[in-house]
Amino acid sequence: MPIYCDESGGVGRGVMTLAAVSIEAEIADAVLNRFCEITGLKSELKGSRIDLAERALLFEYLEPHDWSATVGIAISALKPEQGADRGDHDIAVYARLLEDVIESMLPATGGCTSVVIDDGRYGPATLGLIRNDIASVIGPCGSAQLDLSHRLAGLQIADVIANSFFNRALVNDRQARMAAIVAPFLESGKIKLRLLSGDAQRDNQHHK
Repeated sequence: MPIYCDESGGVGRGVMTLAAVSIEAEIADAVLNRFCEITGLKSELKGSRIDLAERALLFEYLEPHDWSATVGIAISALKPEQGADRGDHDIAVYARLLEDVIESMLPATGGCTSVVIDDGRYGPATLGLIRNDIASVIGPCGSAQLDLSHRLAGLQIADVIANSFFNRALVNDRQARMAAIVAPFLESGKIKLRLLSGDAQRDNQHHK
């Protein structure tokens, strides 16, 4: 079963989340098509562009299917060390989240899985290095590739899940509603959380 990965937030927002969703492409397509049919959405599904009712609807359509997700969250310790470049630090946190989440999911896959990473956040050279890093984590039995989210329903679903947990972590007027929408999936184990510690983030910077 492929794993689709997308992120939300970043160093400038104080929180970064990364969702890795294990779901068959056919199921992801069916869920997205149903969502678009009901909501009338004609463009790419983005978590930042849908309201709370539409978000809840997507999770409702996902619920009965065979899928799982792991969401990595980096909170608070997102400031770069003194003299460090903010952009480099953002990349370092993203890379560490991605690696941590994928490593945590590998035992359930037997190590043989295809990881698809959204190709939209950083430049081609940076993303190429990150893809190679994930490929080495997976090993020869699996594969890692980059793709554009508008082409794949799995990436669009990962975007909504990452964005939902990003908003769940922020103190704002939507936080409680976001928490209520995802709560059943956390309770059932469909979605698992991993919190990236400040020490892990600093270690990643030191080993870039």
